[in-house]
Amino acid sequence: MSTNVPSESNNKLLAAEITLQELLNEPYKFVPSHIRKYTDHLPQDKPMSIEEIAQILNTQPFIVSRLIRALSLSSVNEDETWLNISVVQKLIRIFNSTIDVRCLLLFKMLDANNDHYVSRGELSRFYTSCLETIKYVETSRVPSVIEILLKRYHLNKKRRIRFDEFYSIVMNDEILLESLAIFTDFPTWVSIVKPSPIRQNIIQRYFMGCCQQDYNNEELTRKITFDRLKDNVPRVIAVLLYILVNIALVLYVIIYRVVVTKANVFVVFARIGGMLLNLNCSLIIVVMLRRSIFLIRATPLHRFLPIDDHIDFHKFLGRFIGALSILHTLAHAINFGITKGYSWPVFMFTTRPNVGWIGGFAPLSGVILCIILLVMIICSMHWIRRGGHFQVFYWTHLLYIPFFAFLIFHATNFWKWAIGPLTLLFLEKLYSFCTRFKPGDYIFINIPQVANYEYHPFTITSAPEELGYIRVHIQAVGNWTKKVYERFKIISENGTSGGAFHVYRADQRAAVNVNDKITTISINIPIECEDQGGGVNDNLSGSSTTDEMVQQSREKIILNGPYSTCARYIFDCNHALLIGAGIGITPYASILSSLMVQFRENRVTCNHCQKVNYPEKNLWDNQRLKKVDFIWVTPDSKSFEWFLDLLCQFEKDQAEYLKSNTNKSRFLNIQLYFTGIKENRSVDQVLRHQVTNIWADEMGSDIFTGLKSPTNFGRPDWEKLLRSMTSGDNSSTAKDINVFFCGPKSMGKKIQHHCVDFGIRYYEEKF
Repeated sequence: MSTNVPSESNNKLLAAEITLQELLNEPYKFVPSHIRKYTDHLPQDKPMSIEEIAQILNTQPFIVSRLIRALSLSSVNEDETWLNISVVQKLIRIFNSTIDVRCLLLFKMLDANNDHYVSRGELSRFYTSCLETIKYVETSRVPSVIEILLKRYHLNKKRRIRFDEFYSIVMNDEILLESLAIFTDFPTWVSIVKPSPIRQNIIQRYFMGCCQQDYNNEELTRKITFDRLKDNVPRVIAVLLYILVNIALVLYVIIYRVVVTKANVFVVFARIGGMLLNLNCSLIIVVMLRRSIFLIRATPLHRFLPIDDHIDFHKFLGRFIGALSILHTLAHAINFGITKGYSWPVFMFTTRPNVGWIGGFAPLSGVILCIILLVMIICSMHWIRRGGHFQVFYWTHLLYIPFFAFLIFHATNFWKWAIGPLTLLFLEKLYSFCTRFKPGDYIFINIPQVANYEYHPFTITSAPEELGYIRVHIQAVGNWTKKVYERFKIISENGTSGGAFHVYRADQRAAVNVNDKITTISINIPIECEDQGGGVNDNLSGSSTTDEMVQQSREKIILNGPYSTCARYIFDCNHALLIGAGIGITPYASILSSLMVQFRENRVTCNHCQKVNYPEKNLWDNQRLKKVDFIWVTPDSKSFEWFLDLLCQFEKDQAEYLKSNTNKSRFLNIQLYFTGIKENRSVDQVLRHQVTNIWADEMGSDIFTGLKSPTNFGRPDWEKLLRSMTSGDNSSTAKDINVFFCGPKSMGKKIQHHCVDFGIRYYEEKF
């Protein structure tokens, strides 16, 4: 039996060699059309470099160089290599040939000196070079990976192997065989050179944007269905009620001013604008009462009020108030121009005509209000807030204080509309909220040593059960956060933080340019106030220990909060799907930390054998939340090691629990997607597939993250993902699933669209 194996392998080798040579010598006219279409747009006789071929094949120059050498596609020295598009066509044909040919191709790539053997050194050097091209594999892990690969190819016991041995190993190894099968389909992974986009001027880009926006609005209108309206009943009722109230006020003004006072048309329009301003200027206060919203979220009222849209509604009200102010001002200005008795400048800029309820101050206060409102609106634009000028936005937004003061002096009846909201706002500013925060809550942080008056919102990443401190993670992506990073990096490196500050860096080189690398700062802020509730007060200082050096380097950190978000609803649903993109995972860090603490508190350790057991009636039997799916989409895991540690701990605890309770199902499922590595059918993927899957098979963990859950590449297929959760084994009904998202708006819109199609409730984290 053993004597037939080499003979059979030799026959396979001979057949593969013949097929390979036929493909290499195949005339162009016999090349299949589905391969030609990927290369016909390129000049047939134009010389091409290895780098150009690598770009077309979507792989690395190192791989192309090995392929050309293995297939003897160039008979001259590498420095004088003359290649053309026919080389690409031949490589594509070989990639899509039989498994035997692909196995022979891999053998030839590993056989660097072409002596018909693959040695330990050849395999080690080849895969070491490959690992350098595979992103996010730690350099310190490379020797271990090579050792595992040598063992897989039986080169841990032998110095070298022939093709017959190599072929037998591959054919009997499921992972190696599966990696070679990746090229079964036609090469959709080949990069097609697209024509350069037509350059457009500012006006063309503007109108193109308008057309695209109109198209999106039309698409949205067509997608409004009964199910969508049914899932958004609180929003629909709130919008209808808001519209009806505005219409009612308009009708009241028209009837009163036309029928009773016989006013002219300009006065009527001015009074319509004034009445609607009374309402909307009061509402804009109400929608930003964060502590009131915080309390509402803790009650059943949140099911009937669309409080998660309060920030979007605040922005809408700001724009609507601006439009109403223009209507109100223009109508009064025209009316003053046609009114006899005083000149127009006297009406507008003096108190002599005695217009208004306090010393004729209405027109002049109106001018002041217009100036204040104009400054606030301009400085609230996205390009101001997100363009490195947050402090401008912050300071100008404080003009709401003189704005409402002048508005009370300006409008006779505005105080009646605003007394309730302003009273609540005043009480919120005075009230120090002394209670333990909830998972997913956020706080506003001010660090005077960085900027005296800038407050920025950050999600609390520690669990409420972790008493004595709160933890936040700050990503260095803006001017303020980069300054915070630079300051705390020095404190962390000097060792004077006492463990209160830790900096997670995107790379570990000594010199880090924070303008090029994304970094994350983990800050533990000890709570110094004597708080009976164990919570957070305003104006707290962060310090770590009584050590003299640490006391000298203590940082004053002023906190405002905590405030709640839609993450509060996670514990009210049966099945929570948590989706975070990049730093958007921070709201879920606190939630997962809290769940893990509760999980650990529920276990019992035997005093005799120290074995960990879990009672039959466990934690999940006592709460509504039964299942959590966590999806994290990120370019890479650098700067997020702290979060990976949390996931690893949760996986370990869950594995112990399932081992002790075989009748229980998994509570937390984790899916990671690295967008920095593209999912494509290229040579790189064959090698990456081998490395990642062999490592997982041997070590039982993912090579990139160390988790039991494998890492996916590219972006998730949201429709496929949601369908898998609503069908199949252990699936949930659409009504039981609640999706919680924190990340870019563009991604959120796509997810929301699919949630609407499946009838799944969708929540989005907004600041």
